[in-house]
Amino acid sequence: MKRTLLPLLMLGLISLMFAQAADLFISEYVEGSSNNKAIEIFNGTGAAVDLSNYSMKLASNGSPTWSTTNSVTLSGTLANNDVFVIANAQANPTILGVADMTHTVTYFNGNDCLGLFHGDTLIDIIGVLGTDPGTAWPVAGTDGATLNHTLIRKPEVDSGNTDWIAGAGTNMDNSEWIVHPQDYVDDLGSHTFDPGGSEHVATPTFNPPAGVYAQPISVTISSTTPGATIRYTTDGSNPTETSTQYTSPISLDTNTTLKAIAFASGFDPSYVATASYIFPQVVQNMTQLRNQTVGDGTVYMVAGEVILTFKQNFRNQKFVQDNEAGVLIDDTAGMITTNYNLLDGITGLTGTIAFYYNMLQLTPVADPGPATSTNNTIVPPTVTIAQINANVASYQARLVRIANAHFVESGTFETGHNYTLEDDTGTIVFRTTFYDADYIGEPIPVGNFNVRVLVNQFNQTPQVTARALSDWSGVPNEDNVATPTRLLGNYPNPFNPSTTISFTTAKAAPVQITIYNLKGQAVRTWNLETEVGGNHSVQWDGLDDNGLSLSSGVYFYRMFSGAYSSTRKMVLMK
Repeated sequence: MKRTLLPLLMLGLISLMFAQAADLFISEYVEGSSNNKAIEIFNGTGAAVDLSNYSMKLASNGSPTWSTTNSVTLSGTLANNDVFVIANAQANPTILGVADMTHTVTYFNGNDCLGLFHGDTLIDIIGVLGTDPGTAWPVAGTDGATLNHTLIRKPEVDSGNTDWIAGAGTNMDNSEWIVHPQDYVDDLGSHTFDPGGSEHVATPTFNPPAGVYAQPISVTISSTTPGATIRYTTDGSNPTETSTQYTSPISLDTNTTLKAIAFASGFDPSYVATASYIFPQVVQNMTQLRNQTVGDGTVYMVAGEVILTFKQNFRNQKFVQDNEAGVLIDDTAGMITTNYNLLDGITGLTGTIAFYYNMLQLTPVADPGPATSTNNTIVPPTVTIAQINANVASYQARLVRIANAHFVESGTFETGHNYTLEDDTGTIVFRTTFYDADYIGEPIPVGNFNVRVLVNQFNQTPQVTARALSDWSGVPNEDNVATPTRLLGNYPNPFNPSTTISFTTAKAAPVQITIYNLKGQAVRTWNLETEVGGNHSVQWDGLDDNGLSLSSGVYFYRMFSGAYSSTRKMVLMK
């Protein structure tokens, strides 16, 4: 429990005699890099509080219930005007130096929900229980503010708020919170409490707003408080009363962080407004992007369209490519907020590039906006393992096809394992790096097959990874290679507007594919006669047998062929 910064003005001291908090509330939230996470609780009630009556609870990834393991009952006594800090046990020394407790309740990410309870009563909250925002919640007009940011309760806030949306607000003036950059912990361990303070000057606003711009711009700064004087900086430092006074539009043509504060007689200073303007270096395509200087912080914009071939929740990663090259998007900060579907086209991809164990990655700095095309077709080139090994850089992050290959190992696929994939030209590491792939736990294919894979690299080692079971296909029987009868899966999954259901047959045979809803009702059926053994597929567009559109949700599909039957699950998202 650490000190609290009390207002020094007599007016503030007098107001505190009459304005106190009704109960404890969350005064600071730290969602920093790695394990640098903490929650600060403030007591402004006017009396010491027995913490054994209070608990902090975590609900992850949109769960409608609070975790029983990642929740904690507090202990000890919290003095008036003091704070209690709960930190992650692996946080940095600065955070641990002001912590009163370490606990797994700090195992939160930007899309999780935290609740402060007095007994069984919820008295304060961050996030909305039972709702997953995707990556993070917006706060005070800052998108994704609960991820990779620090949130501090404004001094005038004197109680918790169980309505997160109202407390988070839509701008800096109507929010209860001040948003700080990632890993800002200068105020952790203390809280400024001034519930009776003067009214603040309206926070300055910028026009045009922060964002990515391809051409020079002129920025105006304004405050709605009449007669307010605005001071600003262009180097990212916090402005003061002696900073440059705003008198005319500011011309920008290079990456700049503007910060502004407003002053007016009879008011407390405004909160500091921040806007970052990015002027990227434009490249036309993926090949040009891959030929740029790597790791120097330069922001690039890809003018041409790229196609999304795979995405996963882990670090919000996405694989994109054009006709010639690809790149892995690593978006742990959740800058891309548009929910793209597989095979969507994305134009204006913007970010910095760097190598991670020799794999080129793009870290986005902005959301490219809505998809510029949908349901594109990618025809992966057929390459040999020797070609990948000889020139892995040119294949990185691209979808390719390896023909007539087989696995050296047998058994079932496990996550995070290396397997040996072999063709007539050599061997390569097949890495099960996509932990949610539908082939995890499935038998490793026996015999020869064709497979579509994404190309990765780890240090000097080329690697490949299939996206789903449907990336495998049998080698046709005319090549005298046995192919089992098997339902491979569907891709993409989840899908919108269509998905491809892939299967193999050992020989020419009748096949029935039926889709069922959750009530077990058949909604779509295909009765097929395969002419040869090998790889086959049907495409489902979300319509029933009568051509009517079906609603979003979970569906099951079953394959019958002779004595063989198999059922799998898919999700239609509209």
